[in-house]
Amino acid sequence: MSSALTTTPRPSHDTVLSRHLQQCHLARGRWFGAAMLAEELHKLVAPRFATTIVLAAVVVTASCTWL
Repeated sequence: MSSALTTTPRPSHDTVLSRHLQQCHLARGRWFGAAMLAEELHKLVAPRFATTIVLAAVVVTASCTWL
């Protein structure tokens, strides 16, 4: 008696890795560089949020009085 269930062959590790690398390559679209820059900027600014706000206020005030 033959089984009604058929087994599908599993892809090899090379095929899975190749597919994963292709997906990673496609994920690096046009905005990848901008996203990395935004992430680095966030890492710089987030721990010093209050200092950043004060510095921005000083820069805006100084530029307004200069004009």
